[in-house]
Amino acid sequence: MRFFSSTKTVESKKGHLVTIVPYEERYFSSLIQMYDTYSLLGSVQGLPPIDQDKRHQWTQDMIGNGTNLLALHEDMVIGHASLFSMPVNWAEYFIFVHQDFQRQGIGTAITLYVIDWAHQENLSTLWLNVERKNFIAISLYRNVGFKRIGSSGDCWEMILTIAQQ
Repeated sequence: MRFFSSTKTVESKKGHLVTIVPYEERYFSSLIQMYDTYSLLGSVQGLPPIDQDKRHQWTQDMIGNGTNLLALHEDMVIGHASLFSMPVNWAEYFIFVHQDFQRQGIGTAITLYVIDWAHQENLSTLWLNVERKNFIAISLYRNVGFKRIGSSGDCWEMILTIAQQ
């Protein structure tokens, strides 16, 4: 997969201007700060890790192994999405939005940006795992077209088939 290359500015439901940008190294400390101040540590399938050292390593691994996108408000990272290559032109999708900015349409804006990019990259499918109790995330995913394909333990597997024209 190639990297994200363009930026997009959106207005949140609370009137915050949020810029969606490809990951750049200069934002790493702000990304770490977002995860360090995330009040729901370990709440989503054990992520972000509760232990600070493990959380920082996990963040570095995400950056090193994925195609990453950030949501910025006043040059601070408030959201992070990542795609990981899978076989047969699929990608695993991952997203976190800081609790101070949830329920404002930011996760939806990021996800729609990712879907558009995936279409341009000729990906066939986005796949994700979500805890069945994470109603906010499930609602977001369903609203943009993800479908549940199965479950394992407390998690649902969902996919979005990318229409190619």
